[in-house]
Amino acid sequence: MAHDTALPVGSPALLDGETSAAKARKSALGRVVSIGMSRSYLDAVSGQPMHPAARAVLDGFADRAWADPELLHHEGRVAAQIRQAARETVAIALNVSPQSVSFHARNGLAGLAICGAIHAAQSRGCRHPRVVMSAVERATVRHAAESPADVGEVTQISVTPTGALRVDEFRHAVTQREGEGVIAVVQAANSELGTRQPLSEVIDICHAANVPMVTDATGALGLTNVPAGWSIMFADALTWAGPVGVGILVVADPSAWRPPVAHIRAGQGTAPVDTADVLNAAGAAAALDAVVRESPAFAPLLDDLVARIRREVPLAIADVEVLGDPMNRLPHVVTFSCLYADGERLASELDRRGVAIGSGSACASNVGLPSHVLAAVGALTHGNVRISLPITATDAHVEHLLTELPAAVAAVRSDAGI
Repeated sequence: MAHDTALPVGSPALLDGETSAAKARKSALGRVVSIGMSRSYLDAVSGQPMHPAARAVLDGFADRAWADPELLHHEGRVAAQIRQAARETVAIALNVSPQSVSFHARNGLAGLAICGAIHAAQSRGCRHPRVVMSAVERATVRHAAESPADVGEVTQISVTPTGALRVDEFRHAVTQREGEGVIAVVQAANSELGTRQPLSEVIDICHAANVPMVTDATGALGLTNVPAGWSIMFADALTWAGPVGVGILVVADPSAWRPPVAHIRAGQGTAPVDTADVLNAAGAAAALDAVVRESPAFAPLLDDLVARIRREVPLAIADVEVLGDPMNRLPHVVTFSCLYADGERLASELDRRGVAIGSGSACASNVGLPSHVLAAVGALTHGNVRISLPITATDAHVEHLLTELPAAVAAVRSDAGI
């Protein structure tokens, strides 16, 4: 910064309020923005542009939501009021009490939810609670369930070829040893395949067995109906075009959750303590409120676009298998495998042609491992691509994909000698 302050008095850069370095940064950002203007972004599971409602809140509250909401001075009380309004907004959208809602950094959110359920079971006298979960939970959820040293057996329930939990197997696993501490962990829908889980049946089984149920609603909340009756729910705000890095934890049954040891704070009691900053919490709440209200209009459009992809891709390209349930699915996600075409190579080729998609499991691809979800349904684990439409997707974006995809597949197969 020394070169900025050394500018002479009267420098044009100082007169107009911008230093030369600031102008250079602005110019560079302008170039970055211009690069993406003609592209089709179809990887909403990994993130998507913020909803205008969230952007408006971030801009409007930036000078009021910065203080520590736990402090009692005026600035702290203002921040606390904004956070409380965010809680109430989420509560109305989900038909829960504001006291059940808390905001957290997305990293560690699954662990907070599941470890809290484990700790609650231990507080009821179950030294080593068992966890029963589907075989297609996200990698972060699997890790959260398997990592605590004091957790008992972790049972993974198999799924159908479309990725749906096998309900009878789940019922047997939950009820086979009555009286032992059991925690059920079942996602609302699979964000890799798009398949919705039979959550209503799972909830009924858990209620009958008096078993707390934790559900990961990431990918589904705001875009499709998530049946009520779960004990604990968590979700990443990326699902509903909220700010990056924040999620929500909702504890509908207070007896099902206790603060994990690593998260206990003095005077906390048994309720979760927010770990996300107030501004991002407000933005996440505003986006969820907007998307819940708007989804009856845009979700059917996304559903039609995905149906078109599912229908036309196998007709345009040989040796393609479309995965997931064709009907009982999320409105915006479709995954397919192209024989003899590596998924990562295909994603890169489409990116070069202006279409951004996902390849296989985001969690698995980051560490070079095959997708456990695709393995669970018996699909190819390295030749898959995932399309996930942002809430602003249009016919033109899908047309762009369908136009470029055959040539991209041909190029990848040719490079492989096919």
